Amino acid sequence: MSEQEIFDKIKEVLINDFEVEEQLIKKETSFYDDMGLDSLDAIDLIVSLNNIYNIEVDNKDIEEIRNIEQLIEVVQKNLPK
Repeated sequence: MSEQEIFDKIKEVLINDFEVEEQLIKKETSFYDDMGLDSLDAIDLIVSLNNIYNIEVDNKDIEEIRNIEQLIEVVQKNLPK
């Protein structure tokens, strides 16, 4: 799965489930500073992606995710090979 496909899915979830304005969503966008999400929102987002991609993101990885680009990397890393 390409980075762009994952980005598009994250964007879709952020718009539909978290009501984030589309123009705010860029790869370097911070979940906390730019989008105003809190740590519970971030966990909900990761749970949604776990369900969509049938993956399990490690807690250590979750703690380090601060922006969309980092989230894309973690999703790619956890996708079945």
